[in-house]
Amino acid sequence: MMRSVIADRLRLRAAGIALLVLAACLAPAVPAHALECPVPQPLKRPGVLQETQAQIAAVAKQLAAGDASDRVPTIIADLRARYPTAENAEIINYLLTAYCPVVAALPGLNESQKQAQVQSFAAQLMQQIY
Repeated sequence: MMRSVIADRLRLRAAGIALLVLAACLAPAVPAHALECPVPQPLKRPGVLQETQAQIAAVAKQLAAGDASDRVPTIIADLRARYPTAENAEIINYLLTAYCPVVAALPGLNESQKQAQVQSFAAQLMQQIY
């Protein structure tokens, strides 16, 4: 009896995960909303990225000049040198926080193109960092 309850719960959890995956796959079919960029999240742990708005703006300026993916390794190396205990996810979030407003301000792109560009940048970051 107990095994069937556990099996039922596992099937229900798997179905829930499948629904989430399906929703993620169908999300591009939904009309695009305005690009929502992440905001810096100040964390009070030692070693965590604690960049000022001016520092974030400087990184955004670097990313806006030319091909952003060419500049990312240098920016990551600088961040790792200053914050050796920063987690990969923190670095990715930081770079997306800096890059997203750059894309949001690009003229001539519709919202879905802007979202695609940010998603592409995020995928590149994942490959470079992990």
